[in-house]
Amino acid sequence: MKLNWFTRKGIIYLPAAVAGWVILVIAFSYAVYTFIDIDRRSHSVSDTLINFVFNLLIIGLVYTLVAYFTEKRTEAEILEE
Repeated sequence: MKLNWFTRKGIIYLPAAVAGWVILVIAFSYAVYTFIDIDRRSHSVSDTLINFVFNLLIIGLVYTLVAYFTEKRTEAEILEE
């Protein structure tokens, strides 16, 4: 079964299907929610940013892994592997 949810443009994965857009919106929404939650509990700007960067890296890693395993590949890329 082929899942063609994302296409790769350089090092960035762009959504190519509705499921890809849903995953992108969920990841972005969760990042915003996490930022607001961290900002509510922190005491300074540096506190907020230090704690948010780690969470943003985790969200980006999960998004990249999902995109990598569901990307649309051309025949030449498949035969090359």
